[in-house]
Formats: sequence, C-alpha cells, structure tokens
Amino acid sequence: MNATARRLTQYAAGGGCACKMPQSMLGNVLQTVRAAGLPKLDADLLVGLDAPDDAAVYAVDATRAWIVTCDFQTPVVDSPFDWGRVAAANALSDVYAMGGRPLLALNLLAWPAELSQDMLADVLRGGGAVVAEAGALMVGGHSIVDAVPKFGLVVIGEVHPQRILRKGGGRAGDRLVLTKALGVGIVGTAIRRGQAGGDMISRALANMTRLNASAARVASEAGLLGATDVTGYGLIGHLHEMGRAAGLGARIWMEDVPALPGVMDLIAQGCAPTGSRRTLENAREQGWFDPGSLDLAGQLLLADAQTSGGLLLAVPSQQADALVERIREGGDSMAAIVGEFVDDGQAGCVRVVESRRPA
Repeated sequence: MNATARRLTQYAAGGGCACKMPQSMLGNVLQTVRAAGLPKLDADLLVGLDAPDDAAVYAVDATRAWIVTCDFQTPVVDSPFDWGRVAAANALSDVYAMGGRPLLALNLLAWPAELSQDMLADVLRGGGAVVAEAGALMVGGHSIVDAVPKFGLVVIGEVHPQRILRKGGGRAGDRLVLTKALGVGIVGTAIRRGQAGGDMISRALANMTRLNASAARVASEAGLLGATDVTGYGLIGHLHEMGRAAGLGARIWMEDVPALPGVMDLIAQGCAPTGSRRTLENAREQGWFDPGSLDLAGQLLLADAQTSGGLLLAVPSQQADALVERIREGGDSMAAIVGEFVDDGQAGCVRVVESRRPA
C-alpha cells in the first residue's frame, strides 16, 4: 500500500489515549524519581510531582494561579481536520479537570515526511478551531519529522487558588458523576479495523470533540473539590487514582454507567484497545479492581481507554442529582451518577455493583 492510500489510523498500533504508557509502569517510574529526591519546590507551586494530578498549578497571586499541562496522541480518526479537533480537545481537558479555563496553547507535532502538507495543514486547522472555541490563543509550537504522526498541545490556563479541583478532593459518601458516555476507545479500534459505521463514528467524534468547559464551570460554581478526566486508563483506572489520592474506596453502579450506542456489540466483535485490556489485567493482578459478577464485556467497557473523555466528579450526595441536571442542561446530555466513594479501609480499590443504587 502506498503512502497516499494509507489512512491516518494505520500509522499506529493504537490510537488516541489508548497509546498511553501502562499505568503501573508510569507509577513505578514516578516512584523511582521521587525516591531519588525531588528538587526543593517553590512555595507557590500548588500542585506538582509530589502529589501528581492532571496538571501543574502555580500561584501567581492571591486570586490567580497558572495551570500548566501538555498532551499529545497518535491518530484516533482518519480525517486530519477531525483528528486535530480531537487531540486539541483532549489536551485542553486537563485544564478543565483542574477547574480552570485555558488561555494559551502551543502545538506539539510529529509528521511523516511522505504525508502531504495539505493533510498537515488540516490537522493544525482542526486543532486551532477547538482552541479558539475554548476562548484560548494558539501562539506557536514545535514540530519534528517522525514515522508516526502525533499531535497535541501544551496548554496554559488559569484558576482561582481556592477553586482547584484535585484528584484527591473526594470525601466518603460523595457521589461519582461521569459527564460523558464511555466507548470511544472501542469505536477507535473499530475504525482502524474498518468495522465502524458512519453513525457510530459521528457519535464518537461528537463525544471526543466536545469540550469539558461547561461541566467544569458547573463543578467550580458548585464548590466541588475532587475531579479528574477519564482518558487512557478508563473509568476504573482514573477512579483508582482518585480513590488512592483521597484514601477511599469506590463503588461503581454498573446499570447507571452511560455508554455510546453499539459499543457492546463491538466488544463482542473483539474491538477493545490493547491498552484497555492491559489496564484491566493490571487492575485485577494488583488486586485493586473487584468486578463482582460483571462479565468480561462490561469490564472492558469500564477499562476502555477514552480519548477526550468526560470529567469524573466527586459530588456531595445531597447535591448530586441537581448538579447532574445542570450539567445536562449545559449540553452534556449523557452525564450520570455512576457510583460513590466509601471509607472501607481499601484506598484506591474499585468495586462493581451491578444492581442499581438504592432509591
């Protein structure tokens, strides 16, 4: 197959956030770095490597703090313009996950020499369109020649120092609110295999290109403390991180977990990313995931690597129903309460309860 006939998704074994480094490997590396001793930190660094989160946060003054993050990925769809949109929305998401708003962005780009300049321009146009939609400015970047196309952003945002959302901000009894449906990693695998229909691709693309801006604004206005975004480690992986940081266990109410239409059929056809299977295997081997009686297809959905996935919010129980309605009114129609944090002495453990939560 010549270069001009190749689809973007054929350039990488996995696409989007399914290409993230395995969670256990990353954790081991960071533990080694910390054991070697971190440099003395500035008191104005509010969030850094000592307590890893979705982004770094640095206080500018009493009312403003910078959010600094970066993210890049391999193609998850074949349209260069749409891939640019998805990658940009995904990179911006970490700012929203910290409760902030983006200000500036820089392109991060790797591009095969045999692919056309027109395709490259489409990727950058797509990314620029989403940055503009977010109300931020695209101000430069860096590019290299590489065998596998990669695109993403460095993003600078801002947040009030007293309104930072953190992975460890949850409390026992908090409800867990997921703002987007799961399944885009499964659809991405189907796209690479030629098994995804047009309607399914359109739904997944709409999910991935939707910014988490509205949901983050609702969370901030509600005074929430705990949040992350669900990306390459799936719902269970990122919930594990939240629970471990908060010193809490978590329960997932499987019947309430939203999924894109048709993804369970795709799982039955073998369309689950390798990264998702790896997350699930590691979770079970390390003992922090208890699927109960949930079948393998359901477990793979919970571990599905999301690209530009939704926010996962820790919400006081008395606020949860009203907050979900506000998030839905803002355009995130699939937002749902999917579980709760519990003080069960098993920090970071995630247990699936298939039956619906008690009324």
